[in-house]
Amino acid sequence: MTIIGKEKAITCLGIVAAVAVVLVVAAGVGHPIQPYHSYAQPATPFKVVFVTDAKFNDGGWGAVGFNATQAMKSKYGVALTSADSIAIPDIAATITGYADAGANLIIAQGFQWGDPVVKVAPTYPDIKFVVMTGLVNASNVASIYPMQQQGSFLLGALAAMMSKTGAIGFVGGETYPNIINIAEGYKQGARLINPNIKVLSTYLHDFNNPAKGKEAALAQINSGADFLLHVADTSGHGVIEAAAGKGVYAFGAVADQNKLAPNTVLTSFVIDMGKAYDQAYKSVKDGTFVGKLTKPGIETGKGGPGDGIVYLAPFHSLDTKVPANVKAKLAQLTQDVISGKIQVPERTTPTA
Repeated sequence: MTIIGKEKAITCLGIVAAVAVVLVVAAGVGHPIQPYHSYAQPATPFKVVFVTDAKFNDGGWGAVGFNATQAMKSKYGVALTSADSIAIPDIAATITGYADAGANLIIAQGFQWGDPVVKVAPTYPDIKFVVMTGLVNASNVASIYPMQQQGSFLLGALAAMMSKTGAIGFVGGETYPNIINIAEGYKQGARLINPNIKVLSTYLHDFNNPAKGKEAALAQINSGADFLLHVADTSGHGVIEAAAGKGVYAFGAVADQNKLAPNTVLTSFVIDMGKAYDQAYKSVKDGTFVGKLTKPGIETGKGGPGDGIVYLAPFHSLDTKVPANVKAKLAQLTQDVISGKIQVPERTTPTA
């Protein structure tokens, strides 16, 4: 035991008293001493994973999804992990890896992600999965299957109203049901205007080959097509390039692709993925998520969960190239689709 001498004790008491005076004075001038307490650790952020086999820089399918989830990150402060260019054979392993890492919501973009997701999902009942353009569902799996054929129907009608050759073209990346459905809507719209119009169709079986897309487009142009619609992701860039080189009009897909060729991309059908993913996120956060398949159609601009997510982009600098009567007819057709007066059914088997 250490013995403290009397003089040292007095000195210590003096120091304590001096400190006490300082504390009292500090308190008196508006700086009270706060009692010590422990601070709670920040809450674990909500973890969102976004995965696709497309490329984030494709200016279309992949880019739209990437931008939509980046907007979610900015708006809600979620912890976002994104991965693109996933090889098809690696889909299941990719989903499993992110699920094991503790995601709260996994958004898989592409029809081909559907089956692997529903196989993996039961192992992770606390994680919610959303498949864009999927046709699957389970208790913790929801699919969003936009009625893209409604958008392509309007493009087909527009092409038929403006075509000078009586022939138009369609280039698809693969014979997936959602892409065939878009092609069939395009045909229906064109034939509503001109029952005798010729619709040329080519499937590339490749989403990442612009040269192949260009070759297919040139073949259609040489066969008389003066309007081309692609649903071929990066391969579609070749379609747009071919149309620009030959001076015929092209339509973009999923995103407004006018900037790829401002003088020849007349318009595009667009999927409002930002709206779709925002609603999916909110449903998980507020506990209203339901594992079901939803099929949103044309966007009316009214907002809300019941509104659609498909719309046509502006004509931009080509607006004056579209006659007033064509614009009026297109607007009427749009309203007829929204009201149900015109039905554009789902079709997943190619027709002539």
